[in-house]
Amino acid sequence: MSDEEMTADQEEVLEEQEEDLEELDEDEKLMAKLKESISVEKEEIGSLRSKLTITVPRETLDERLGKEFGDLKRDAIVPGFRKGRAPMVLVQKRFGTEVGDQLVAQMVGRGYEAAIEKEDLKVIGDPLIWCKVKEEREQQGGGSRTVEVDKLLPFGEAIDHIKLPKEGALTFTTEVDIKPEFELPEVTKIPVKRPAQKITAKDVDRELKTMRSFHGTFQPVEKGGVKADDLMYADMKMTVDGEVIAREENFDIPARDTWVKGVTLKGFVDAAVGKKVGDTITFEATVPEEHENIDIRGKTAVFTFNILEIKRLEVPPMDEEFLSRLGFDSEKELREALKLDMEARLEQEISANMRDQIAQHLLDHTEMELPEAVSQRSTERALARRMIEMYRRNVPPSEVEKSLDKMRAEARKDVNRQLKLLFILDKVADERDIAVSEEELNGAIAAIAQRQGRRFDRVRDELSKGEGMMNLYLQIRDEKVLSALLEDAEITEAKTPKKAAKKSSKKTSAKKTSKKSTEKT
Repeated sequence: MSDEEMTADQEEVLEEQEEDLEELDEDEKLMAKLKESISVEKEEIGSLRSKLTITVPRETLDERLGKEFGDLKRDAIVPGFRKGRAPMVLVQKRFGTEVGDQLVAQMVGRGYEAAIEKEDLKVIGDPLIWCKVKEEREQQGGGSRTVEVDKLLPFGEAIDHIKLPKEGALTFTTEVDIKPEFELPEVTKIPVKRPAQKITAKDVDRELKTMRSFHGTFQPVEKGGVKADDLMYADMKMTVDGEVIAREENFDIPARDTWVKGVTLKGFVDAAVGKKVGDTITFEATVPEEHENIDIRGKTAVFTFNILEIKRLEVPPMDEEFLSRLGFDSEKELREALKLDMEARLEQEISANMRDQIAQHLLDHTEMELPEAVSQRSTERALARRMIEMYRRNVPPSEVEKSLDKMRAEARKDVNRQLKLLFILDKVADERDIAVSEEELNGAIAAIAQRQGRRFDRVRDELSKGEGMMNLYLQIRDEKVLSALLEDAEITEAKTPKKAAKKSSKKTSAKKTSKKSTEKT
């Protein structure tokens, strides 16, 4: 092939690429450009966990800066100049910082996405980004000093600590969790037993107690010391190696095994019970290896709590005012309504139990590699999903917090199971094309709002913070997946357990009497 023919072929290819780019929108063009220009260094830092060092070259940064300032120049209003007539140097000086911050956010966000696609990585959740953060540390003997520490931060926080370099490339480092590769077991004709259950008077008593707790309020304790599950308000200080890592005034902490600043305080309830206002609780705990502050991982943290106030949950009495507030004329009427509602929910719980059997079958018959050390972030995700599940079951907020604190203290061993199940159901959902509609999401939010006596928009706004909506989506999606598998399952009725005979025969009674006599002798 001659040079002229080769040149013609190359020009034709370039023209086709330009035509393809013209068909893309601005964001797609940027992603295509980044995938071509960025460099990615990948380091395996554990089972299914990778560190990515991503570099955006200076040419790409300058190209984007030129475009941003060019667009801005056309619309910018600079004193002394007509719109669009200001010199570029003045536009850059006036808007340089703002444009630089916007470009960093764009390059880090889109650069990460381009790196994931370029390396063909299937990641879990959002990345954490390494940043150098300046912190003020109080000294044990008084005074303070500024220290610079390396921290893993979520995207929204990390952007505040990353600046556009004046020269050279933009480089940032992230850590990501990778989805495991595995084969699904046979998912049809899974054996399932339908539980034999019914609502009893004792069940109604417990539900009534829960309902009263739901309407309870925390009231100040005037006399006496702290009891388990009380709420304390205290001045909190966290110290590691003589340095004050965190300090917070009027910090609320429950009198139970709990979690403070990323550290589990197991056994804290024993240290708290009996303390009074004015007392100080000193508690030591080991900082987990997954803590966001790498400088204190594995070290002993000393917590001090100077108690300012003690509050205790008080439930309303079963009187006319309480019944009237709920819309009932008598306790009997309330109990009957509760029983009907509980029977309807029991049917849902039986279905949930059978779905749990499906889930356990999948867990038992799926081989999968999981991370050696479960990250704190994964633990929090699992707990957040559990919290939403409890809200959907009408568990009072005070009980939800109590349960979460207990689960957080013991969460490490359960999180692997939750992660494994999440991956399995995610794969089944993809194969069966199961998703959750906006109407289904809104219906679940409306149900939570109704049970809690709150407005729909307030609950939705609250769930929209963090990963609440995603956790709700996944929970509904997983229920749909398990329900679909339940339709294909082999279901058998479980037998009702027989009750022990209340009266013994004379022969048995005689034997017991003889045995007691022998024991006395």
